[in-house]
Amino acid sequence: MYKQIVVITFLLFTSSYLFAEDNKILSIEIEGNQRIDKETIISYSNTEVGQTYSENLGNNILKDLFDTNLFSNIEIYFDSNNLLIKIKENPTINLVKFVGNSKIKDEDLFVEISLKERSVYSRNKVKKDIERMLSLYQRSGRLSSEIIPKVELLDNNRINLTYEVEESDVAEVSKIIILGNNTYTASKIKSLMKTKEKTILRFLSSADRYDPDKLEYDKQLVTQFYNNNGFPDFKFVSSIAQLSPNSNDFEIILSVSEGEKYEFGKISVVSELKKLNEDVIENGLPFKTGDMYDASIIKDSIEEIKDLAELSGYSFVEIEPLFNKNEEALSVGVEILLDEGPRVYVNEISILGNTRTVDKVIRREISLSEGDAYNKYSINYSKDSIRALNFFSKVDISENRTEFPDKLDLVIEVEEKNTGEASFGVGYSSATSTSINLGLKEANFLGKGQKVNLTSSFSNTRNTYDISITEPYFNNKNLSLTGSIYSSFTDPTSANYETEDLGIGLSARFPLAPQISIETRYSLFTAKIKADANATAYENLLAGTDTNSMFGYSLILDKRDSRYRPSSGYNLVIDQDISGLGGTSYYVKNKFSYNIYKKLSNRLIGALKIQAGNNFGYNGKYAPLSSNFKLGGKKLRGFKSGKIGPRTGNSYTGGQYFYLTSLETNIDFNLDAFDITSTLFLDIGSVWGLENPAYSAIDDEHKIRSSLGVNFNWDSTIGPINIVYASILESEVNDTTDNLYFDIGYNF
Repeated sequence: MYKQIVVITFLLFTSSYLFAEDNKILSIEIEGNQRIDKETIISYSNTEVGQTYSENLGNNILKDLFDTNLFSNIEIYFDSNNLLIKIKENPTINLVKFVGNSKIKDEDLFVEISLKERSVYSRNKVKKDIERMLSLYQRSGRLSSEIIPKVELLDNNRINLTYEVEESDVAEVSKIIILGNNTYTASKIKSLMKTKEKTILRFLSSADRYDPDKLEYDKQLVTQFYNNNGFPDFKFVSSIAQLSPNSNDFEIILSVSEGEKYEFGKISVVSELKKLNEDVIENGLPFKTGDMYDASIIKDSIEEIKDLAELSGYSFVEIEPLFNKNEEALSVGVEILLDEGPRVYVNEISILGNTRTVDKVIRREISLSEGDAYNKYSINYSKDSIRALNFFSKVDISENRTEFPDKLDLVIEVEEKNTGEASFGVGYSSATSTSINLGLKEANFLGKGQKVNLTSSFSNTRNTYDISITEPYFNNKNLSLTGSIYSSFTDPTSANYETEDLGIGLSARFPLAPQISIETRYSLFTAKIKADANATAYENLLAGTDTNSMFGYSLILDKRDSRYRPSSGYNLVIDQDISGLGGTSYYVKNKFSYNIYKKLSNRLIGALKIQAGNNFGYNGKYAPLSSNFKLGGKKLRGFKSGKIGPRTGNSYTGGQYFYLTSLETNIDFNLDAFDITSTLFLDIGSVWGLENPAYSAIDDEHKIRSSLGVNFNWDSTIGPINIVYASILESEVNDTTDNLYFDIGYNF
């Protein structure tokens, strides 16, 4: 019996060995390859000589090779220990073009596709590219657009890929119907939404375009509004968008359930942080038992407690609100738990969505590095700094947990926006002719964060040109350098002289502390006045050429809560310039500006802005008229730029002293339905004083000017439109007013 078992075991072992030897791969052949060499294909197949061939191995080879997207067909044969792989390579794309598109440019579609010229054609990639392009059309409201790929075969396994585009009309919203609302009217709910109904006045706006994603965002806005006004159970029962008969317009039907209105119940704070007293925090909460329930005020309070904890030295704090809903009493109790969270470090920082801006432009605005301890304040500050660049329409920073409990990844996702701007401005005054301002700006030149500015203005009496270039991080250091060239020519119609200014300037700005920076600058310019043959005695006094060689500095203190859109805090700027380091002019020019911001309510932000300055000569010289301060235009709205204050004939000299105070707040005219924001302003200021006795005949007494007005900014589809209307409250007879001003910009 024992001998039989040994024999059977030997036979089984021998047969399995012989079977393995019969299926061992001794050679690998590749057929059909043209561009891709044999060794590369074998490496992609993840197999090698010496392996035992099986049906499972063959399937894996097929899968691995098809995953490369390099082959349109693959066949595998195994015979006599030889593995034969027959392949047919995908063609190479010779040309990609678009046909039939007029609403979206070729270059915008090219950004969306992954298959470009010299890429390897893949049906799967074509499908994904079409999905991305259709998504672009859907975001512009053209929901029924179609894209059909066509392939033209060429020699040498090449193709031309053509996308035939059938663009549909823009799908607009003809009507929004709200059902189930009892507390708030349908018009109130519609005013909260970004999606608007089509009207005659909205022909230049994109708010009435139907966009499913925007509608979902609208539902979040409405839900948030109800939650913030006592309705924690509010929800959307249904959301229907249906095409109107015989049109491309959508009717949107939103059915809501408001639920009952609640108030705050018992409120308590439980703190495990020794430096934070529970009673002090509870007494400082802006909501009390019996107040109307407001979800936003809880969220804001948690953020304020986090800020307080960070100021008390707790960088890692966990705050958890617990809610106790009493349906009978219609109240929501809130218990806020505070505890010190575990120390967490930043593992990796990645940036997504920057198709144009290079990574380092974004990374240098981040105050954290890989390996640093996690700090929420630094993350918020970094987000605000990136937004302040004004290169992106959206900036989000998400915190993702890793496999390590004490580490997280920061993912910064941005959405590029147009940073170039071509502007056209027109000023009108009943006392003077029209002036035209033209500008060309690029705030993110070549995606490196460099700023280029070319501006000019023209009128029947004055032409100016200004060119400047700024490198914000010279030599990869926090050092901003700016170079500029300036030219101005004026020929007043009622004065017997003409002026010509020409200058160059250099400046450098760098930080001294986290909230303090300094700017140093040098400028060299000439101010030439040429009197006509019939000039008056005063005009002959003005004649000549002043050469200014000037060194100056600015000390900047910025304690605003946000550089992007401040709602609290202040910033202070102190300027001083000294002329006399060469040249013919000797004077000192001082100026300061102070801006303070305060949140008046959830929707209103107030600002008080103050500027003042003076100049005076030294070394036995008087300050030249070209150094005088001037007001008007954006500085003292409602008055023509540079045309208030001391004057002789039609010549405005400016003054040695000035001040300007502006009180501003955003106002709610309910014009957001037309994509218009509005600001109310009150400007008060004056410019006066001439130290040179030669100008004693000029009235240079201090006289106050003021204006009250409104500023409208319309984000229309053709570009931003800015309109300023000012009503003059106080002025002098010789002042030139400019009640209405507007400019139009086109982003590129």
